[in-house]
Amino acid sequence: MKRIAIFMMVVLLASACKKEKHTPDLTGTYSGLFKVTLVNTTLPPVDPNPVQLIISGNTFKSGTGVGYITVGGGDLRISTGVLNFTNNQFFPDNTSVNTSAVLNSSYNYTVKGDSLLLSKTSVDVIYTYKFKKQ
Repeated sequence: MKRIAIFMMVVLLASACKKEKHTPDLTGTYSGLFKVTLVNTTLPPVDPNPVQLIISGNTFKSGTGVGYITVGGGDLRISTGVLNFTNNQFFPDNTSVNTSAVLNSSYNYTVKGDSLLLSKTSVDVIYTYKFKKQ
């Protein structure tokens, strides 16, 4: 009986000590670079493009190039380790030549201090965004 009581106390203490998963507040303006890495190809590497990302609650805006001409924006869903962007902008669409600022789909993310790193892999392509909070 004593062993059962001790075991139950240990289980209760262990479950009370579990950390809650916390999603950080990512609200703010970020500037950085977008990079495409082609895997298993002989094509030359793609030069990084400047990108700006603005997160406000459950929405985002993004842009690239001089004056951030190419833009995207829409809904943002944040969960542990993943940001899901849904681009709602009509132009440019995801088939535009310069779509590096048009975030659309799910990206793994990491926050370190004022840095935000986004990445996703699609077949033989790795998309990476390295941002600093402004």
